[in-house]
Order: sequence, then C-alpha cells, then structure tokens
Amino acid sequence: MGITIVNPAVSELYPAILDRFLPRELTEEIKRVACGCGRIEEIRLRRERVASLTTEQGNLFLSTVLGGEQINRILSDMCDRSLYAHSGTINNGYITLSGGIRVGICGRAAIESGKVMGVYDVSALNIRIPSVFRSLGEPICRLLREMKGSRGVLIYSPPGVGKTTLLRSVAYKMSTGRDAWRVAVIDSRCELMVGQGMEGAALDVLSGYPKGIGIEIAARTMNAQLMVCDEIGDREEATAIVYAQNCGVPLLASAHGDNILGLLRRGSIMKLHNARVFGAYVGIERMRSGGEYRYSITKAEEADVLLQNSRSAYPGS
Repeated sequence: MGITIVNPAVSELYPAILDRFLPRELTEEIKRVACGCGRIEEIRLRRERVASLTTEQGNLFLSTVLGGEQINRILSDMCDRSLYAHSGTINNGYITLSGGIRVGICGRAAIESGKVMGVYDVSALNIRIPSVFRSLGEPICRLLREMKGSRGVLIYSPPGVGKTTLLRSVAYKMSTGRDAWRVAVIDSRCELMVGQGMEGAALDVLSGYPKGIGIEIAARTMNAQLMVCDEIGDREEATAIVYAQNCGVPLLASAHGDNILGLLRRGSIMKLHNARVFGAYVGIERMRSGGEYRYSITKAEEADVLLQNSRSAYPGS
C-alpha cells in the first residue's frame, strides 16, 4: 500500500545554536544560500576544501574553505573545550549537540586490539540538522492503534531518507491527545527527542542507554505502552526486543534497508519477524520534490508470502 504525504513548510532553515561554533563568514554564506534552497539537512566541513550543504534540492557547494586549525577549534568548541569528556562518542564517529544535532567526525583512527582508542587529524565534520514535522506519521499511528498494542512497526529505508524524522513525529503524536499512549523513547545517541518540545506529552526518554538495556528498562520498570528506538539491527538488541514483546510492549523502530526482502533476510530482523514482533513493515521514499514522502506498507502476513515466494523462486536462498 502506498501513501504520499506532503510536509509543511519549515520556518527555521538554520539552527541558531550553530552561530556559537562556526566562523561568521561561513554562517553568513549558509544563511544567504539557504534562503533559496529550502530546508538544510546537512552542513559538511572539510579541511582545506570548500564546505557544502545537503538540502532538499541536492548538494550545494559553498565558497568558504576552512583550514585544519579552524576545524579543530570548531570541534573543540562543540565539545565545550573538553574532547576527553566526549571521547566515547568521538571514537564511535560522532558527537551530539543541543537540540539533537548530530555531528559526524571523520579523521585518522588510533586502533588498539581492534578497537578505536582515539581519533586524530580530523579531516571532516558532518553536521546533521534534525527535522520536526508533527503532521507526519498518521498512517503509522493508525497501524499501531489498529493492532491495539499486540505488535509493533518497523520503518526502513536507505540512510538519509527521513526515518528519524518520522519516528519523532509518531512518538509525539502517539503520546499526546485524548487517546495518548505512554511512550518510552530509547535515545542511545541523545539525538532522537532532545529539544523537541515535549510539553503535554506522555513521553519518557532514556538518553544514552544502550538499546538492549534501555528496551528492558522501558518494558520492565516504565510500564510503557509503546517503545521507540532508532536503527536496530544487532542480535543482542533482538533478544531484548523479543523479551519486551513477550511482556506485551510493542516497538516502533527503524532499520537501514533498500527493500523488504533484503531487510527480512538479515539474521537479527528475521529473528524478530519469526517472533512476530512487528505487525507491519513501512518502507519510506523521499519524492523528487523534496517535501513529500511515500510510504510502502507491508503487513507481516504479506511479508510471509513474499519470503515464501522468494524461497520457491530461489531454492536454498
């Protein structure tokens, strides 16, 4: 089933908090360019190369070039002048700013026993601007309410399409209004619901918890009616999710995937499918106009048929 939704206009194209970290000449150019390109999704800073924007209209190159010292100073300021305090997430490739802004970090890794122990010679920063579209997600809300908490929903798409934006909207919509549910958000990277204005919402956020631990807490001690988390995929998480499902708490989650069959063939997702954790899988696609999304909904029973047909067509797959 396909549904097309048009996002409303976004009034703030550029978060004011970035003025604290970025050089004035860069912020002025960004604001000038943003007026004609719509919503900014990413600001990419590369050492000794031109900065660029990812917008609804595509990739736009700026004229501003930042040197290595400027990149280092920006990162230091974003970390409140304490890189050590943020070393755990830096080693995982990112930091999170106020308002849920995630900054990806690219550089040279120091490896010890197969683990990243430090990042040096930072060559690029990718500032990802979170989106809040509270009018989105009504089809997902309907699915969850129709299933009456018996099963959850898994949203999938390639990276950068809008899964996190959709999760935010659905979490807010499900936790507000006359028929509000108690919603627990497991926000492992402290970016999913930070600064999203949760006044009047029956919504609790477990920030910084590993997904598996956060899911168990949400199910066991928070008495949630719906759990929400971003980017599931490993086997430890799958075990915790099945536990929560057995406790009667449905999960709204996202995962990377190009298509439904490719998604279901992943071991951890197949485990969840066989456990009947999800009643529906929702693929999302951004339309060319930039402000529209198409939702492809596959019920769990339909997914069973697709898997069976695939196995019949390709025995041994």
